[in-house]
Amino acid sequence: MDKKKPPTAQRGIPTRRQRWQVGAIVEIPIGENCWAYGQLGEEYVVAVLDGFFSARPFIEDVTQLPILFKSIVYRDVVSKGYWVRIGRAEPRSDVLQEDYCFKQDQFTGALSLYHSDFSEQGWEKPALLSECLGLECVAVWEAGHVEDRIIATRDGLKCRWVSSLAIDLSRVPAHQNDVH
Repeated sequence: MDKKKPPTAQRGIPTRRQRWQVGAIVEIPIGENCWAYGQLGEEYVVAVLDGFFSARPFIEDVTQLPILFKSIVYRDVVSKGYWVRIGRAEPRSDVLQEDYCFKQDQFTGALSLYHSDFSEQGWEKPALLSECLGLECVAVWEAGHVEDRIIATRDGLKCRWVSSLAIDLSRVPAHQNDVH
């Protein structure tokens, strides 16, 4: 009996309804016949793995790749099948690890750290610039924006979405700017 070939992810085209499953490996389309892969973590976090492929690799090979970056994504990225689940593996500790993120207030420019350690304070606490440098901005990403980021990284370019979320140094209040 012939088995149907599993669908392949294509940019901007939902394939099939799926459930979020921690540890699932997802295929992320980044061009014609070119894919990256990620592993799903908790609470809509995806660890995008550092590798680009023209054919679907073995799950065991994918899970050995280093993490390129982690992003919080909208649930429909997976639930509508923009990224196709191709398998599952026990997630590594670095995939499950909750990373600290930063926020910058759009009105005051004030910085804060964002993490569940601060859940009693609304998940954030005021922070110095030095504490925020090198962290991801807390944001929920669309599938296409993550794909653009992967493509920019592959091509050695700056990603406009990352740039738009970067700390605006000119707006950091003086009492938080400990980097001179």
